[in-house]
Amino acid sequence: MRPAIALLLLVAGCATRWDPHAPSTVTASEEGGPVTVKHGNRLHVPLTSDALSGYEWRLVEPPVRRVVAEGPPNEEGLYFTPVRDGEEQLRLEYRPVSGEGPAQRTVSYDVTVPPERTLLGRLRAAFRSK
Repeated sequence: MRPAIALLLLVAGCATRWDPHAPSTVTASEEGGPVTVKHGNRLHVPLTSDALSGYEWRLVEPPVRRVVAEGPPNEEGLYFTPVRDGEEQLRLEYRPVSGEGPAQRTVSYDVTVPPERTLLGRLRAAFRSK
């Protein structure tokens, strides 16, 4: 009886660590460059920062985005979710928190979000374009 309980606890513990609905993560290079992220996935931009430096990463362009930030930057970088098909250039600058002064570093990503090929994806695209 005890081995059965141990096995049940082991299986239950594993089930809580794996989320079948969690998006796959595409990690971009810290130096920038081309990256492709599909709908249903997320884009991780691993930009290092030091909270004590007085600098922060800011998204400079584009004004209309194919991918949207999931929240503010943290010690791991930024995470983005694709919201529109197409191509865009993300440009980020490591600027003083005060907003004054030049950027210490700039990095650009050429992001491609390919169109969804499934029926559900085509239906979503039809409603997004209106």
